[in-house]
Amino acid sequence: MQPSALPTHAEAQPMDARAPFVIVMNAGSGRKQGETTAALLANAFGKANREYELMLVQDPSQLGATAQRAVELAQARGGAVVGAGGDGTLCAVAQAVIGSGCAFGVLPCGTFNYFSRDHGIPADPAQAIDLLLTARAHPVQVGYVNDRMFLVNASLGLYPKMLEHREIYKRQFGRSRLVPLWSAIAMLLRRHRHLRLHVDHKGTMQEIRTSTLFVANNRLQLEQVGASEAPLLTQGLLVALAPRAIGRLAQIVLSLHGAG
Repeated sequence: MQPSALPTHAEAQPMDARAPFVIVMNAGSGRKQGETTAALLANAFGKANREYELMLVQDPSQLGATAQRAVELAQARGGAVVGAGGDGTLCAVAQAVIGSGCAFGVLPCGTFNYFSRDHGIPADPAQAIDLLLTARAHPVQVGYVNDRMFLVNASLGLYPKMLEHREIYKRQFGRSRLVPLWSAIAMLLRRHRHLRLHVDHKGTMQEIRTSTLFVANNRLQLEQVGASEAPLLTQGLLVALAPRAIGRLAQIVLSLHGAG
C-alpha cells in the first residue's frame, strides 16, 4: 500500500465560477435524505444561477458505472464531479475521477463522514452546498492498494468482515448509530482466525500475527483509536495498525472508532 504523492505547490486553486457540477448521489446513504438534499440543491443552484446535473443512484452496485458517466459528462462540459453520500460512496466516485483532470467535490450524506469531516466540510447539507458553490480546488492525499484507490482506510482480516456484517444489519434494522454497535458485538462473539503476515518495513521483513491489518489515511480515525501516529499523515505517509491479541470488549471499542 502506498500514498499518492502530493504536488510541491499545494495551495488551493480557484475554480471557474461558471463550471457546472455533475453530482453522483447515493440514495441509500446515511438516513436516506436524498429527496431533501435534491431540493436543497435545486434551490441553492437556482439562486446562484449555476448549472448542475444530479445522477441519483438507487442500486449501490451501479455507483462505479454512474461515476464514470459523470466523469465523461464533466469532461465534456468542463465541469467538476461531486460525490454525495458516505465515505464508501465518495471513494467509489473518487476512483472514477482521479486522473481524469476533473475536480472532485464532496457533499457528506453518510453516517460517519470521516473524509468530509477531516477536510472541514460541514455535515449540514445546506451549509455543504453553499461551500461547494464557493469552493477552491486543492490536492488531498489518497492511498492505493495496487490500482485501487482509498480515501479513508483499507484493511484485511476481521475489520472488513465486520463492515460487511454491519451493512447486512443496516439493511435489516436501519442506519441508526446503534446498529454498528450491535453488529460489532454479534460479529465478535464468533471465532475468527488470525492472519500471519509478512511485512516489509524499512527494508526489514517482519512476521506478524493479527486479527486485522488496518491502513489509515484519516486523522480523525487514528485519533479516535488513540494512535499517536496521526501527524504522519501530513508528511505524505499512511499509518498501518496491526493490533495484538486483545479482549473482545476492546475489539468492539476499536471497531466502532474505526467504522467508516
